Amino acid sequence: MKKKLLAILVLLCAGTALWSQSALKDWGIQVRKTWRDYSTLLQPKNTREWNTDFYNMSHGAEIGLRRGIKNYLDIIVPAKFGAAAFPLDSTRRMTSTLWGGADALFKLHWPHKKNFLAPYLVFGAGGEINNRERKGDFHLPAGIGIDFRLGQGVHLNMETQQRTSLSDFRSNIQHAVGLLLDFGGTTEPEQPKELPPADSDGDGITDDKDKCPTVAGVAALSGCPDRDGDGVADGQDQCPDQKGPMANNGCPWPDSDGDGVLDKDDRCPAEKGPATNAGCPIKDRDGDGYNDDIDDCPDVKGTVNGCPDADGDGVIDPEDKCPKVKGTPELDGCPDADGDGIADAQDKCPNKKGPRSNHGCPEIKKEDIQRLKEITRNIQFYTGKTTLKPESIVILDEIAALMKKYPEYNLSISGHTDSVGSAAANQKLSEGRAKACYDYLIKKGIDRSRMSYAGYGETQPIADNMTKEGRAKNRRVEFYMYIRK
Repeated sequence: MKKKLLAILVLLCAGTALWSQSALKDWGIQVRKTWRDYSTLLQPKNTREWNTDFYNMSHGAEIGLRRGIKNYLDIIVPAKFGAAAFPLDSTRRMTSTLWGGADALFKLHWPHKKNFLAPYLVFGAGGEINNRERKGDFHLPAGIGIDFRLGQGVHLNMETQQRTSLSDFRSNIQHAVGLLLDFGGTTEPEQPKELPPADSDGDGITDDKDKCPTVAGVAALSGCPDRDGDGVADGQDQCPDQKGPMANNGCPWPDSDGDGVLDKDDRCPAEKGPATNAGCPIKDRDGDGYNDDIDDCPDVKGTVNGCPDADGDGVIDPEDKCPKVKGTPELDGCPDADGDGIADAQDKCPNKKGPRSNHGCPEIKKEDIQRLKEITRNIQFYTGKTTLKPESIVILDEIAALMKKYPEYNLSISGHTDSVGSAAANQKLSEGRAKACYDYLIKKGIDRSRMSYAGYGETQPIADNMTKEGRAKNRRVEFYMYIRK
């Protein structure tokens, strides 16, 4: 036992020495809930036959003081207490006991000041006493854990230790969950104060900002010299003793043709011309009153920037898609009679406004579309025939009225049947019924060129043909009004 005590004292002394090594430390409090498992590590000892059924999980708590030594090393001294059940004797009778103690632990961890997760190793020594035996029990704890950073100085802690007992039967596995609360100090060393940056050339601009640190210059050019004061640093100035703009590399602008108009402003730098004509000689080859230098069509007479415009719509003929018909610039010179933004050549309704999505034609009103859907469901025929019932005539009259209301639209008529009977018979019946509607609408004055019809037999059901109601829905004629592309 003396050897055991000596080992504990050595660890505790080493921890105390580290505790006082550095002035750059921080402090913290650790509060945790603990659970101990005495059965997993239990082995038969001496003359007793210990049965794992005698042991249950011990519940406890601990509060500890933490002190940081390095960014990666802490010392923690937790005080702990709890309750456990131990066998009273070999009769399997149990007794409850309270225990308490303290540890001295080293925590080797990933620096966690700014990291969300910080895994770590923990090891050290500890001692305990319980109220039943009233004698000391010494442990060598070692384990692993992880800290979850919840906020500034606040961590959630989870840890598992194997606590090896120096007595006969107190070895256990301890699990703990709790909070770490940091306060005071810092584990980061204080950074030495930096000296002000140097100014080697003495121009008032420090070397770290001076693009020419060995030659005195001006602040406007980041410390580089400018002898002629034209705003171009001597290193980039091709004429360092003559003022000139940056665009001309620091040199004065030339006037190559000597007409008094500098080359930078001269549209004809190789030919003399007056300043009123941008340095170009006054010429008008096509004689349309537009000098060649501003004439977009210098060899053809014209009225718009010197170019011809046959229809006089302000769009010159080379760019006019409709050069013989007056139009608008927005439509590249093509006309738009109804002003809906669609050229007449592409407008299916050139005299009525309509959106591009409807090919320039007015859209059918929503209520008319809805009415068309409703009434077409009620077209009826005599069973197995193509003869319209009287109630269908009223519906077809409404459809004829809609076709007259929207003369730009066309109409498709499609006949459908249920699945009763052969497919061939159903196909023929659907075509005959669609044609019956087609023929009636022609009699009502609808031009046949605006309509088409087709039969689809039983191939496009909209309901279940296995039910009476479904078959009734599938026996139908559908009408669709559209603008032909």
